[in-house]
Amino acid sequence: MVDALNARIEEAALNAWPAPRQMVYDGWLLRFAGGYTKRANSVNVHTSSSLPLDEKIRYCEKVYAEQGLPLIFRLPEFMTTKELEAALTRHGYMPFDPTLVMGCEISTSENLPEGCDVEELTINAWINLRAALTETPLSQWEIHQSILNVIIPQKVLMGLSFEGNPVACGMAVLDEDLLGYFSIYTRESMRRRGFGQVMMHALTRWGMEHGASYAYLQVEGDNLAAQSMYWKLGFKDSYRYLYRKRSTHT
Repeated sequence: MVDALNARIEEAALNAWPAPRQMVYDGWLLRFAGGYTKRANSVNVHTSSSLPLDEKIRYCEKVYAEQGLPLIFRLPEFMTTKELEAALTRHGYMPFDPTLVMGCEISTSENLPEGCDVEELTINAWINLRAALTETPLSQWEIHQSILNVIIPQKVLMGLSFEGNPVACGMAVLDEDLLGYFSIYTRESMRRRGFGQVMMHALTRWGMEHGASYAYLQVEGDNLAAQSMYWKLGFKDSYRYLYRKRSTHT
């Protein structure tokens, strides 16, 4: 039962952050997004394999080399066999960036604090806000925008203002009854004031209005502060995944 829910979350998360280009190879999902984010530029173990692992690894190396991208494997723990781990290690692919997936049932959402307002935004408006909050040029967000454009499940892009000033943004994607939180960001000068939680509450309210009953998110394995915040919000550990890439010493 637990693995069935985790498999649904894993599938929903892939749908929520798609790659503009991808292919399936013997149960592995190969994703390409010009090198923007590991999730959208990695081999995802999705279903069981039939071909020899050494052959599959060499094929993936060839494909990613042709695309001018490093080969990265993304490995959910409940889908990764010891045989695959051993084969990747044998080929020089070492683990890095462990990530925790957390989830919880949702039934209520807090109201916005006084002075806070949220607005649903178009993709272009949200990208402009994200660029402004991070103080980065719009040109750096072109691939991010292309990913947002190819999301098929229902999504919402929100901006949060406090006393009329933009302070945070966030995105949620609804896949049947599963609500995923992504790209929640608070302006650096406004952090540690609870605006990230306010953004999540607004996204949760939207999700519940559209039929969501279970929420999930992904957080870096070493980000203990964020994990602690999510635990306080009622999230529990669901599963972990990690990445593997070839060591520079091989």
